[in-house]
Amino acid sequence: MRRIGIIGAGQAGLHLGIGLVDAGYAVTLYSDRTPEAILNGKPMALPLLFPNALQLERDLGINFWDNEFPGCDRFHNEIYDPEGNLALTLSSDLEQPWQGVDQRLKFFTWMQEFVKRGGELVIQAMTPQDLEECVQNYDLVVVAVGRGSFSTLFARDAEKSKHDQPKRHLAGGLFTGLKGEAIDYRTFRVTNLPGIGEMMQVPFYAKDKIPAYAVAFEAHPGGVMDQFSQVQSGQELLEVSKKVIQQLKPGDYEIVKDMQLVDDQAWVKGAITPIVRQPIGHLPSGAIVMGIGDAVILHDPLAAQGANNATKMAHLVKQRIIEHGNQRFDESWMQGVFDEFWNYAQYTQTLTDCFLNPPEHMRDIMVAMAQNPEVLKDHFNGMNHPPSIAAWFDAESSKKYLAQKKACVGVGG
Repeated sequence: MRRIGIIGAGQAGLHLGIGLVDAGYAVTLYSDRTPEAILNGKPMALPLLFPNALQLERDLGINFWDNEFPGCDRFHNEIYDPEGNLALTLSSDLEQPWQGVDQRLKFFTWMQEFVKRGGELVIQAMTPQDLEECVQNYDLVVVAVGRGSFSTLFARDAEKSKHDQPKRHLAGGLFTGLKGEAIDYRTFRVTNLPGIGEMMQVPFYAKDKIPAYAVAFEAHPGGVMDQFSQVQSGQELLEVSKKVIQQLKPGDYEIVKDMQLVDDQAWVKGAITPIVRQPIGHLPSGAIVMGIGDAVILHDPLAAQGANNATKMAHLVKQRIIEHGNQRFDESWMQGVFDEFWNYAQYTQTLTDCFLNPPEHMRDIMVAMAQNPEVLKDHFNGMNHPPSIAAWFDAESSKKYLAQKKACVGVGG
């Protein structure tokens, strides 16, 4: 039986660990926190999963909240012009739900499930130095955590990394008590304010197994939405959130004026510099480890690709480990698996960049989304599988795409 060590009990590490245990591997998962500490701590993020990633969870039998919380099945997007006037409204049902589950509940549950299925869970704050001993004990060591001392283990890929500073300052929390006709626990709502940022209200399943909303902000650094830098507590984040909404979208203030955090820890803030790293970490001894998920591909969350990427990469790595049989996991294998995933992930990066800094031709795409349901449907499919809208990502191909869609509308009319 081949032995696999995984550092990090997050979306990628747990998905890979459970999948490999099911496939008959001896898997040890290292976490710096106990399941209980994760459940009762702060979330690291407020991720949303799209249908393909959700199906991969179902395939592993780890979709424990589908019956209680299927997710959101409607989308409503208001896009304003630079003068503050409503320019476009995009509104539609979703063919398949999107789902946001509190990471604290998810990882707590998955860690217990990993052990239940036969995995070994070790609670230990690992360092790069600890990996030297690790690599002696396993056929393969996978690092699925990119923060702290592990952030320097994998070298920055200068060719693939397009940013050297954050494009947005992030803040958000999980709330109950939102009121009004818009609050149906079904609709993903987003407001785009050019040059200012984005505000989102997303149905979420909170850690105490109650329906809630993630209210999140992606602020342009130094802009009028960027008011969260001094926030030190959940209560402060709550008050600043209400204030920002009252200032920037006063019509929504009645919705949020009585909202409360689901618990004191249910908030996040920060800033992410998107980065792509080399997938192979070299230890002083010459031994190597493989990076997956956020350890090697880190996105701004605006296009919600991070947790979806982590899930899909973990699935691919699991498949390739199994196919590799008893052969050695060398640099060539690690690089090959990463390159295969990058063939997909490059589109998630481009999609996110288009959200962060929309090129000129994207305005025509947005107008078409408002006018043509088929273009809006392509947008939803693109969130789920970004390569499907590769034609959107450069001006020339997007013109051809739009001409094709107009021709189709003409035929249909």
